[in-house]
Amino acid sequence: MFKHIVVASLAIAALAGAAEAQASDTRAVTVSVAGIDTHSESGARIVLQRIKVAATSICGPEPSNLMDRHTRFEPCVQGVTGRTVTGLDNPLVTALLNKAPMERKLASVK
Repeated sequence: MFKHIVVASLAIAALAGAAEAQASDTRAVTVSVAGIDTHSESGARIVLQRIKVAATSICGPEPSNLMDRHTRFEPCVQGVTGRTVTGLDNPLVTALLNKAPMERKLASVK
């Protein structure tokens, strides 16, 4: 069983929508999942949170400008997180990721 996940992104492609990015523009962060039961809901939540934190660090500091945050930063974090979860191939982590936007939407309605 694996003990680390590599969260990577082509920064230029993620942030600027460029068709190609050079290898020097690749950023990667290793996320440890050692000792986490990724097949339990609590373990899957921990893994997903660690992936999101790593994606945030890859996409750079959160900009104070709301336009940059909504047009570049958040799509970058969502894209990196989504690609990493897809590569992880863990149905529980995937289900939690897909469920997260619904939870946020429901919470904002209340």
